[in-house]
Formats: sequence, structure tokens, C-alpha cells
Amino acid sequence: MDANLTPQQPALFDSDTRLLRIVVVSRTRFLREGVVQNLESDQSISVVGQCADLAELAALSLALPPDFVLMDAALLDGPVATARTRRHAQNLRIIAFAMQDAGQEVDLISWAQAGVVGYIPNTASWADLARLIKDIDNGEQPCSGRVAAGPLRWIAVVTASPNNDCDVAPQAPALTPREQQAAELIGTGLSDKEIARSLNISLATTKSHVHSLLGKLNAQRRSQVIVRLRQYESG
Repeated sequence: MDANLTPQQPALFDSDTRLLRIVVVSRTRFLREGVVQNLESDQSISVVGQCADLAELAALSLALPPDFVLMDAALLDGPVATARTRRHAQNLRIIAFAMQDAGQEVDLISWAQAGVVGYIPNTASWADLARLIKDIDNGEQPCSGRVAAGPLRWIAVVTASPNNDCDVAPQAPALTPREQQAAELIGTGLSDKEIARSLNISLATTKSHVHSLLGKLNAQRRSQVIVRLRQYESG
């Protein structure tokens, strides 16, 4: 959207209002285009790009960096990809959208540790999308009390209490050298195929190591591996 309004386009917002520059990332084309169409109807938002994944984002040629990257939470290994991207662009502000808002505190913590600045739940309506982005821009994060309580419970688990009679840290599971290597490579955002190539082992063997790793860490998803390991490190 051109910031210079013609006489046929009356200004719908004050000239001092900052125009938010946004890039939308989603592999699902109709969802991506729907989000773009919705945001472009708001005069205070300019969609400056759209792409299928964060790798395409790095290839975008933008005159100015976006204020926000609005990223589909369903993106494969989203938290891992986010962490990897922010290592190369620390000032990039990423918002995860369409995140499950049903007590998924582990997922929320994974995204937070990866470096997102906010999230938009999958219960939000189209009419709420632009407003929620502006709320996050203003330093606010609307969420239910249940979701807010999740990180507090997590902190209580991983933080040693001064009144705790037992000073013994939770015992980290014993990982084999291959499982440790797999965990480190998962943390860099590699897929099973990429891990197999990196370790020069078969894909089936890689999947076996990853499956065993998830079991030992009591993790349901690859994105939770780093969270679980950090919990043991901080225990």
C-alpha cells in the first residue's frame, strides 16, 4: 500500500500514525493470501511481502526491514526455524499466528524461547487480526488466564525454590552420543533427512535416534527437545 494518499483516497488515520510494515509467512497459500487481504484493508498496515517459509524471507529484497513478520504457527519446526532465523537477524520481530490457545503452555514456551515477541491464537477472528498486531506493537499480549498461568507453572518447575528441602537437581536422562548429536542438530533446525546426511547414517537410523530422544525427554514434538534439555540444565 502506497503511504502517499491521492485526493481520491481520504486519509483514514492521522498523519502522525506510524505505518506498520509486515511480512506474512505461511506454506498454505490461501491462508497466506487471506491474511494479506485482511491486513491490507487496514490503513495503518502495509504488507511488504509474503512467502512460504523463513528461508524465502531471507531472500526477499526489501528497502526497509519489516516491523513484524507474521508467521503461521503450523510451520514445520516453527520454533526451531524461528530461533535459527533470529540468530542471523536479532532485531527481527516475529509474531506466531493461529497458535492453539488451549493450554498448550509447552508450545508457548517453545515459541517464547525461540524469540517471538507475541502470538495470535487460532480463536481470534479476522476482525481482530490487525488490532491484535497493534496491541503487540504496543507491548501488550492479550491471552486467557489459563494460558498466562502455563509459563508460571513451568517457571515453578524449573526454578529452585529457597524453601525446597531437596537441593538435588532433576536427573537428566542419559543420551547416547548419537542422540546427543541428533538433539544438537535438531536445535539448529535440521530435518531428519539433513541430520542423516550430516551424520552419514541412514534415514531410518536417524528416525530411530530421534524417536528414542523424544521418549527419553518426554517430548511429543521435535520443537520441545531444546525446551526439555534447558529444563534439565536449569534444574
